[in-house]
Amino acid sequence: MAQTFLWQHADFPHFYHNPAVVAPLEAAFRAEVDQLDAKLKRQNLGFSDVLTGEIVANSEIEGVLLDRESVHSFLVENLMPAREKEQGAVALTRMALAQANEPLTHDLLFTMHREILKGNTHFPSESIGAYVGNMKIVSGTRLDREVRVIHEGVSQALVYDKMTEFIDWYNQCPTDSPLLNAIQGHIHFENLHPFCDGNGRIGRSLILMGLCRDLGRSTPLALSRSFNANVDSYYRQFEAGLDLTQTIQQMSPLFIHAIRSTGQILELTAFRTKMSDHSEALNERQLKVLNRLVDYELRGGFKGGMNNAKYQKMTGIGDRTALRDLNDLAACGLMFKVGKLKGTRYYLNVPHLLAGLSTP
Repeated sequence: MAQTFLWQHADFPHFYHNPAVVAPLEAAFRAEVDQLDAKLKRQNLGFSDVLTGEIVANSEIEGVLLDRESVHSFLVENLMPAREKEQGAVALTRMALAQANEPLTHDLLFTMHREILKGNTHFPSESIGAYVGNMKIVSGTRLDREVRVIHEGVSQALVYDKMTEFIDWYNQCPTDSPLLNAIQGHIHFENLHPFCDGNGRIGRSLILMGLCRDLGRSTPLALSRSFNANVDSYYRQFEAGLDLTQTIQQMSPLFIHAIRSTGQILELTAFRTKMSDHSEALNERQLKVLNRLVDYELRGGFKGGMNNAKYQKMTGIGDRTALRDLNDLAACGLMFKVGKLKGTRYYLNVPHLLAGLSTP
């Protein structure tokens, strides 16, 4: 018996949900955003670290690995990366932010697709920047396993009309339900799967674009970072039917996590500024270690805290010099010291890293 996909349902794309369940989730999401925005008003922080992480994670979910330093340099200093895939990934996110308050169009989607597949020779040129339809997602690609189609996008004959339907919904949906719009829109778009490649990256960029519109903000959230950290939960949403109630319940924590991750990244950005204020009093070893620890945290965390042995290994110095460097960093407030003797650990003096730690 042939498999039936959601877009083939007679009532698609007429999604529905239980308002009594979803309304509190919307309220909790907005409350988290309001807390983040209140924090931002108290601090003058740039979003380059958030954007860099979002761009890298958005591609990483699809197995496309970007050079983080190239992405960051392109964003901050406009230094053109050597590889086109970094250029395209940055351009995609910039478009999502720049076009948040403009209507979505076929041409914008085609431009997004051309950017992320720039320089890609694996696909015919006529399929880049165009809907193709009939896209199959398969499992079991090894020769000794049976290939199974786990999803098939809308047919070539219907793809343009179905995408027009999606665009009309996106441009007309009420902006007072940002969480619902983000999840419903993503499921709608990914079920159509109109492009030969890059549907996930474009779909997540549309989430960013829609949230900026609905929330009235021009700054990003660490969405892909959160999805990448909870990838099983992220992919589970595509098992949804037209009733989105349970899916919104399952996805809501990932969006809350994204907001909190954004705040944590911004705390690390603020720490970099604090480092700059102390730079004249720090030696090269200390600056090297602090920058390295910040980079570790931006990439997912530095486990177990810094200690004398790790500091020696990073810097190539002896025990007493390492101890002096670390104690000086604690004395000037850049690191927080916990424990005694061989159990002593040092952590970056960043609020979310110190949660649960106690003074020695």
